[in-house]
Amino acid sequence: MNVGKHMSAPVVTVRADADYRTAFDIMRGKGVHHLPVTDAQGKLVGLVAQRDLLVAATRYQNAPVEIAEVMHRPVITAKADVPIVEAARMMMSQKIGCLPVVDADLNLLGVITESDLFEVFVRILSSRPGTKQRRPAAARMPGAGRAPAKKPSPKRRATAKSTARKP
Repeated sequence: MNVGKHMSAPVVTVRADADYRTAFDIMRGKGVHHLPVTDAQGKLVGLVAQRDLLVAATRYQNAPVEIAEVMHRPVITAKADVPIVEAARMMMSQKIGCLPVVDADLNLLGVITESDLFEVFVRILSSRPGTKQRRPAAARMPGAGRAPAKKPSPKRRATAKSTARKP
């Protein structure tokens, strides 16, 4: 089981010369937390995570700052033929949530994320003989799936306050 079969592709990227706010917009629009950074030729040159952009927003506020100034480099990468377990170990040891998958020329093929790994591991564990299929914990909790309780109206709150004993 190799990274290439479970990576996310095609990859959403950002150019190194883009403003960090552009990267925020891309992440929000695409629902991703990591963006590989490419140069004009499309080669991988860095990686920017959502938390990097939050730090940039705090530090630079409204100043125009290019992604190249806040991205991580060099980037820890994987080849498509790397075993999925090795990729998971690499991500754990390096404390990273995403591995860009590249070929020998650093052309970006895809990314493997923590979410991708969780899907693979859940699929593997669920297919083992004798494994019970369980509902997610949230579905087993009392009251799960019910509408949230209504807040008391302001009129009801005022009544409750007025009937309380005063010291």
